[in-house]
Amino acid sequence: MMSFALVAAGCNDDGSGSEGAASPAAHAGTTGPAQTSPESSDPASSPPETAPSSPAAPSDSGASSGADAAGPARCTADGLGMSVKQGDGGAGQVYYELTFVNKSGNSCTLNGFPGVSLIQRDGQVIGAPAKRDGASHGATVLAAGKTAHVVLHTLNQGIADGGCWKQGDYLRVYPPGSKEALTLRDPQIRVCGDRFTTTSVER
Repeated sequence: MMSFALVAAGCNDDGSGSEGAASPAAHAGTTGPAQTSPESSDPASSPPETAPSSPAAPSDSGASSGADAAGPARCTADGLGMSVKQGDGGAGQVYYELTFVNKSGNSCTLNGFPGVSLIQRDGQVIGAPAKRDGASHGATVLAAGKTAHVVLHTLNQGIADGGCWKQGDYLRVYPPGSKEALTLRDPQIRVCGDRFTTTSVER
């Protein structure tokens, strides 16, 4: 595991930003069930327990839809849990570790890049989905109860042009090869400088 630094809060004055400071500590949030169909919510009402989802998954997750014939099947969203934490960075760099845990009771495989987005309560994507960073680490086999992770990267405010995006109500994640997503409520992730990337899955 890596250690991480808190994101300095702030944003620009354009429509994508929001006022106020970020929370001084990361929150694990609440993982919702896999989402496959669009939902909507009244922005004035209380946030739902799980986030609405867009009707389609990313067209290319960076991995094949299944595992090698000789290996365990691909991990599916309904068999995974996830959490996120942040900590030390340095030189204006901010990192978050997004961890998947296999809750299915059987071994499964994650291979490639997830689809990661910050979203509002109504399902609208904030900014843009995370771009891929680096090469794929290849297939990672997860035994029941075991974990793997990706690293999300952004910048502190003021390091680059672009200001800061509005803080998301949810983090929506499509596991590699999946058309169903996991959602994490109140992830406390602030993206600045229009830099938002994800590595591929590794142990």
